[in-house]
Amino acid sequence: MPVRLPRRLFPLYQRLERSAQILRYLFVEITQRCNLACLHCGSDCSSQPQLDELSTVEWEHFFDYLGANADVSRLLLVVTGGEPLCTPELPRLLRSLARNQLTFGMVSNGWALDAAMLNRLVDHGLSSMTISLDGLADTHDWLRGRAGSFERALSAISTVVQARIPNFDIVTCANPRNYDQLPALRGLLGEVGVPAWRLFSIFPRGRARKNPEVQLSAPQLSRLLAWIAQSRRGTNTSPFIQWSCEGFLPDAVDRQVRDEPFFCRAGINIGSVLCDGSISACPNIPRTLVQGNIRSDDFFDVWDNRFARFRDRSWMASGDCKGCREWKRCQGNSLHLFDEVAGGSLLCHRKLSASTPA
Repeated sequence: MPVRLPRRLFPLYQRLERSAQILRYLFVEITQRCNLACLHCGSDCSSQPQLDELSTVEWEHFFDYLGANADVSRLLLVVTGGEPLCTPELPRLLRSLARNQLTFGMVSNGWALDAAMLNRLVDHGLSSMTISLDGLADTHDWLRGRAGSFERALSAISTVVQARIPNFDIVTCANPRNYDQLPALRGLLGEVGVPAWRLFSIFPRGRARKNPEVQLSAPQLSRLLAWIAQSRRGTNTSPFIQWSCEGFLPDAVDRQVRDEPFFCRAGINIGSVLCDGSISACPNIPRTLVQGNIRSDDFFDVWDNRFARFRDRSWMASGDCKGCREWKRCQGNSLHLFDEVAGGSLLCHRKLSASTPA
């Protein structure tokens, strides 16, 4: 993360980051296979791949390319999916990462993460781990679409805590069903020894797009942000809690729920290679914003020369964003919320949170 700056200097920092365009985080979506069937999945993942996924050999060649062309001391790979632990030849990919001295983190649902698997990951360069937990047992299993997923995730969390992975956090998709469970879930995470917890709202893409059951109402989001702010001020701060990087919020709210002001870094510091080789910014953004493919293009040539629209987002000043007084700081909200059909943001967190107490 960047060095913390006074908030008044943050706009200058953002301009410098956009002009420097230094790749710090690279998401590698090694598969869209998944062992769960989450109601909110933005990628419509399933037990079998739906796209022409890169072969193990192709991923190995790409990791060799990164080892030869990237400053591996400044680059963190984030291995994701789907569920990355569903990758059939994961051991070969781990050896390739280690051979090229590529440090990586992983995002997992925890179903297949036991002590033996965690040790294998650590031995090959794992430096951070994120596990999803979306409520207490009934609610988590409902959202994740598989009975027993809560117990599996909780077991995986305990395993990671005991292993003392240096950068470990839990992410929770806040939704109407787990809304009232969040205080109890926080207590459970504290008992287990989880150091950090991030919450975010489910964004309307993929399976969640037409499912009102998973969308927070404006009053719910407002009260949730107020609860997060109160929790961060309290004497019991375990686990450390904050709102995720998703979504622009009014400064009076933002400073209470996050350590860093909102900044969508997609295409600025963050890039991704999707499971079929597509080169993009954040893996959650629409595929209409793909800029190339590692099967035919040089990744760093694409990063240096085709990502201009991610760094100058004036084209996003449309719909409700056009003429908004917060445009300079918001820049159209998170890029993964941009609706390429309607030409505007799918979700305005600033409006939804307008009634949040300062």
